[in-house]
Amino acid sequence: MQLVSNNDIQHLIDNPINLRCPHCSTLTALIPVSVPRFELVHRFKLKSVGIVYRCSSCNAPVYLQFMVQNLGNPIILSEEFERVNAAIEPFETRYLAGSVLSDLEEALKCYANSCWNAFAAMSRRCIQSVSEDLGASGTTKVQDQLRELKEMGVADDETFEQLRAIMLSGHDGAHPHLPQLSPARAAVLLQLLKDVLYQLYVRPAKIREAAELRKGAIDKT
Repeated sequence: MQLVSNNDIQHLIDNPINLRCPHCSTLTALIPVSVPRFELVHRFKLKSVGIVYRCSSCNAPVYLQFMVQNLGNPIILSEEFERVNAAIEPFETRYLAGSVLSDLEEALKCYANSCWNAFAAMSRRCIQSVSEDLGASGTTKVQDQLRELKEMGVADDETFEQLRAIMLSGHDGAHPHLPQLSPARAAVLLQLLKDVLYQLYVRPAKIREAAELRKGAIDKT
């Protein structure tokens, strides 16, 4: 990526960045609308710069930070960037309520901000809330769902056992004995958490909605 001496940004507009918007969670093109001036980057010998982009979907501002690789003419910026506002992973939260919903939302915020161990703790807390919400059979349903996912081979045995321990072991979502989580395993944990919630809440709710629609259509005939 380059900043040119006449401050023309058309080449940046013609090559937008495709990214999930942190505001609307849509995978969309980000168009630069505020770019540092060439002469100021040179004057202050900046090592990194920020560019404000416009989300093509919701029109909200998205801020990305780039490292300056070369203070020449043109100025060369790294192709990699740091997201100041991280995107929240999408999930059909309208089917959730109470502590299950609030715990999931906080877990997703931790994940978006790369707080892996905080995400692990909130995932554990969310599963606790699921067990309490579903009553006496709640923990059994969660265990059954995890067993099905393991049989599908979503992760190797070592990874799966670590994530299972995070989600089901202990009595407190913030226990210090929980295993340290790597980014790769956090991504698997996220999918496990989302799948458990989908199978236990979203899918049954959609089946009920479909049944009610069919019943309504039959009643009208």
